[in-house]
Amino acid sequence: MHFRTAAQPDFETLDALIVPAYRDGRVPGSLAGEIRQLAEWVAAESGPQKVYTAITHLRQGQAGGGATRLVLVAAGRSEEYDAARARQVVSAGVRALWRSTTTRLGVVLDTDELEAGAASQAAVEGVIYGCWRPTTHRTGEDELLPPPLEDVQLISPEEAAEQIERGVAVGNAVNWARSMANEPANLLTPSRLAERTRELAESSGLVCEVLDEEQCRGLGMNTFLAVARGSDEPARFIVLRHHGREGEGYDLALVGKGITFDSGGISIKPADDMHVMKYDMSGASAVIAASTAVAQLGLPLNLLAVAPCTENLPGGHATKPGDVVTSLSGKTVEVINTDAEGRLVLIDAVTYAEREGAGRIVDVATLTGAIRIALGSHYTGLFGRPEGFVAAVQRAGEAAGERLWRMPLADEYRDEMKSEVADLRNSAGRYGSSSKGAAFIEAGVSEEAEWAHLDIAGSAWVDEDRPFSPKGPQGSPVRTLVALAAAIAARR
Repeated sequence: MHFRTAAQPDFETLDALIVPAYRDGRVPGSLAGEIRQLAEWVAAESGPQKVYTAITHLRQGQAGGGATRLVLVAAGRSEEYDAARARQVVSAGVRALWRSTTTRLGVVLDTDELEAGAASQAAVEGVIYGCWRPTTHRTGEDELLPPPLEDVQLISPEEAAEQIERGVAVGNAVNWARSMANEPANLLTPSRLAERTRELAESSGLVCEVLDEEQCRGLGMNTFLAVARGSDEPARFIVLRHHGREGEGYDLALVGKGITFDSGGISIKPADDMHVMKYDMSGASAVIAASTAVAQLGLPLNLLAVAPCTENLPGGHATKPGDVVTSLSGKTVEVINTDAEGRLVLIDAVTYAEREGAGRIVDVATLTGAIRIALGSHYTGLFGRPEGFVAAVQRAGEAAGERLWRMPLADEYRDEMKSEVADLRNSAGRYGSSSKGAAFIEAGVSEEAEWAHLDIAGSAWVDEDRPFSPKGPQGSPVRTLVALAAAIAARR
């Protein structure tokens, strides 16, 4: 798929044209009155902040020939039009073309409401997201297929080559993360995820290292290995390195929870919706994908990515409630609930990242059902310290069009995670469990390090189709992680 910029839509070279339409009927660019009338109809039919599509055919003028399919997408109020809305509008427009044979697509950008570079990146990402479907394992014919796009024209008065390049890298990274999170657990074991990561790293210029269980045991990653004990599938600890500048150390470390299937272990989950627990490695897929985008864009910083990957199953050797294990940091942990396993793998992983020379760490995890109850699927929970770094992560989310919500992390939560028989316990009841889970992970990070925790249990997977995205994995927070890395690199 090739992206380029054009000053005006040339209907002779387009099979379809996506145009945003605001609630007042206004459309960007110098389009014909016929389109404006249709735009007014779309705007009148659309509810507030919802996305609708209307498809018609626009005949060529005196040039004759075929017809260009026009896709008008309601864009809400013009004053609310930002990169996130632009991305959604374009993605919805592409999804409206799923049954078509469109190969040449035009996308009208509103550079009055949005800076041309931001609009271009958002449009590119929207096109790529709109082409993703979770149909890898279907063997029969499926009429509902994405259009076979070859050439995409961004209708804008300004060139934005750098932003287009970033949009392609980020868009492909998000879709890769979505694809991995949607893979069934029998086909995406920890070993297979490590193989996929090696392939991706080789094509992106990342240095990849995969530690096996014996190597992890030698380092002292006993809380990570405690989760792996119940499974016959061997655990894998994936490490990626991007060296974008000279010198030692890492400007940023990304740590992602990689539970390729979570049954809850001995503290087994209810059967309802357990099949969705294949997505419990969404944190790992996000940090791997984001690292790929960082490397492809050649961002001038040193980046470390760590993904501890295992299954959590109730086998004969599984860790039992009440067991005590020693983490990589040296702190002992009483395992109260084996379904609170994400924090067990992460506490070792954040310690490893800091020991490798990272002074800033962001961990990403589908950690708690409580965050989904609190925020639904529309926000990611954000925890961390110090204030300046957490604010930087939130700004990166805003710039990337991903919504992060600050959650409390106080000494009262830290105190509740103390154990009577060990230094820490991995569970302290349901109430405030998202904050308490974050406090547990924090115990693996020194006071000197800057650290943030993103709980994506709600935002990484949605249970219903959206106008701009099918239900299932969403690839969050890949965009935020890339934006944060770019911001850090820019400050160097």
